[in-house]
Amino acid sequence: MTNDVLALYRRYFVDTGYERLGLFTLMAERFAGRRALYPGSFTHVTPAFVYPLTCFVDTDRRAARFFADPAVHDYVNRRKAYPEEPSIRFHRADYTQGFPEVEESFDLLISQYAGFVSQHCKRYLKRDGVLVVNNSHGDASMAWLDPEYALVAAINRRGERFNLVERDLASYFVPKRDIAVTREYIERTRRGVAYTRRANAFVFERIG
Repeated sequence: MTNDVLALYRRYFVDTGYERLGLFTLMAERFAGRRALYPGSFTHVTPAFVYPLTCFVDTDRRAARFFADPAVHDYVNRRKAYPEEPSIRFHRADYTQGFPEVEESFDLLISQYAGFVSQHCKRYLKRDGVLVVNNSHGDASMAWLDPEYALVAAINRRGERFNLVERDLASYFVPKRDIAVTREYIERTRRGVAYTRRANAFVFERIG
């Protein structure tokens, strides 16, 4: 990658060991789907290597320039794991305010360090579609409390190797401190609750 725009991807995701290709490959292999939505993505284009249609949403003007550059499409085309031409969409928008995509049209919703994606963008996720979410800003906790989501797996990471845990899942949401974990508490603190058991990310199915 020599293009200045592509250098943003290398600097923030490749050089930092945060590309997470293994995560998205695991999601595609374990949960059927071909359409992914990534609100708060910045320039993290990695899911497009795995999902033939990927929609990115961010307010950052650098992200808008990144996804508008033909070099990004060419780079995805070289790294993609599927036979067809990649379809990459980008909306420069505040995801909490909505954006022009069809509701209930995505198989995967990605929430990584971007706030309460599970709540604001749930309407774009299909019934039986899945949310992959970490708890950096409390979004995994929000999904856990949401009756329209069902926890189906935790994800552990070792380097670029990711694996699913599908048993004893409720134990991941036992707080270390004696506190009442409510939506109001998470909205006020806007950070992940300290639980007795940790995971890199969680997978929830939309059931409602």
